[in-house]
Amino acid sequence: MIEKDQQNFNHGIWLMCGAMFALPLLDCFAKLLGENEISSGQIVLFRFSCQAIILLPILFWRNELSLTFKHFWLQLLRALAMATATFCFFIAVRYMPLADSIAIFFVEPIILTILSVLFLGEVVRLRRVTAIIIGFIGAVIIIRPQFSDVGLIAFLPLITAASFATYMVITRYFSEKISPVQMQFQMAIIIVPILSIFVLLFPNIGGLEMTAPNFYEWQLLIALGLVATGGHLLLVFAASKVQANLLAPFQYVEIIGATFLGFVVFGDVPTVHTLIGIILIVFSGLYLWYREHQLQKNSEGVYIYPLK
Repeated sequence: MIEKDQQNFNHGIWLMCGAMFALPLLDCFAKLLGENEISSGQIVLFRFSCQAIILLPILFWRNELSLTFKHFWLQLLRALAMATATFCFFIAVRYMPLADSIAIFFVEPIILTILSVLFLGEVVRLRRVTAIIIGFIGAVIIIRPQFSDVGLIAFLPLITAASFATYMVITRYFSEKISPVQMQFQMAIIIVPILSIFVLLFPNIGGLEMTAPNFYEWQLLIALGLVATGGHLLLVFAASKVQANLLAPFQYVEIIGATFLGFVVFGDVPTVHTLIGIILIVFSGLYLWYREHQLQKNSEGVYIYPLK
């Protein structure tokens, strides 16, 4: 049993890291599309439409296709939380530097930890909390957001953080009840019709305008849909193997991906502060993995959770 738990933990962490390297690419595509005057609503609509189209044949092949929603209202809340997080963040990255948006967003692991304790009954010990805090400090050192420069738009990543934390907690709840592919497909087919209705009813509201993409924009939209679907599948598979609060420090890996993309795509050269922050982020994740390994190694079949 202990060996299986260790394997699940290791697999979950690798899946999480894969997702966190993929998601900055998604944000990069969204920012490029925003710079080309494609609205955030149109990007979100295409993103989840693409997810439904990609996952439908996979569900047929795995004989898992079902339009019966278990706990529909909870699934609706999960879908709305994800749609809100995506929409708000795409607006934020359109008007703010990508790095600043992600930095503000990184209050999310702390929110996630609190929600995991309140609603999932997960245990958070002092050393796990310390690892999360160290990772958060690393994120702040890398990018120090200037709230005074961006005004109310700075609140959008905060809304994203709270919405995404809600999405992750509900995902964890469903992880042992619904297959990850089915979970993501059902979320997409909830979001697409709801967002389509909003676009039809309020076409002139900022962020919901629909325009005809050119060839370059179609390429970006398709790439965004593929990366988004793959990245969030990795995220759901990770949540099915590891407790939500254990995954929290590893979300900081996203900043490493964002730093790399910032250099390659936008020419942002990492500063000394950036390198120091990355070291702290990697340290927090590796320490958490090491601590979990030691707990399992010393337990001899029973988990031993120290008080410090």
